[in-house]
Amino acid sequence: MVNIKFDPTFLPIAATSFTLFIFLYKFLNPILSNLLIRDYQYFTETQKVDWSTRISSSINSFTVGTICIYMMIADHGLEANPLLYKSYLLKTNLSIVIGYLLSDTVISIIHYRKIGDPFSMAHHFLSIYAFIYVLTLNVMPYFANFRLLAELSTPLVNMRWFLDTLKFSKTSKAFVFNGLCMTLVFFFVRILAMPIYWWKVYTVAITPMWSHMGHFRFILIIVCSVLDIINLYWFSKMVRGCLRIITAVYGKKHS
Repeated sequence: MVNIKFDPTFLPIAATSFTLFIFLYKFLNPILSNLLIRDYQYFTETQKVDWSTRISSSINSFTVGTICIYMMIADHGLEANPLLYKSYLLKTNLSIVIGYLLSDTVISIIHYRKIGDPFSMAHHFLSIYAFIYVLTLNVMPYFANFRLLAELSTPLVNMRWFLDTLKFSKTSKAFVFNGLCMTLVFFFVRILAMPIYWWKVYTVAITPMWSHMGHFRFILIIVCSVLDIINLYWFSKMVRGCLRIITAVYGKKHS
């Protein structure tokens, strides 16, 4: 604990990320959507708000997820020092995602009646709380990066909403293909990843270093347990949705 010092260096990057995502939501996303999507002008106000936030969400997820995969492969120091490690690329990635999560939380609070979702907001608050520790204190870096793998499923989740809003049939090839891919990717990066993640927690919990991590141990365990419960809830909804669509497609072929 003596070696853990507060490091505010990357907080301006998080603030820049927040500002950029607010700009995307408020200006750039609506302008480009109006130019490129023929039916955008007919969307309700609620649909326009949700549409813009999901574009930002997809941009964040693709950027953060790509960096996360690169670090898992290339940064061997992350694997070797899972409890205390300073990686400038990881801190940059965390700054991006914290800025995005803050912007999306603010937008969700402002438009709570339109797009507010208690599970998403709880997910955001918990993620921000945990990632801030990693960003400013360099603790638990491996686990933060591992959790960011979950972002890889988000663009497909958003794509399902885009297709639905554009009135694609739920039995269309595009809708069915995206739904199956979404469920599979969500399973691999959020559900199957759980035992792998908790096994890694166990391997560090039996090392001498673990006992010196103080209250950060409980933040790691409690926050990630709650996030996993939320992910299991979301996955159960996806599976039920997939089964309904598969049943509908099967019935359509045999009618």
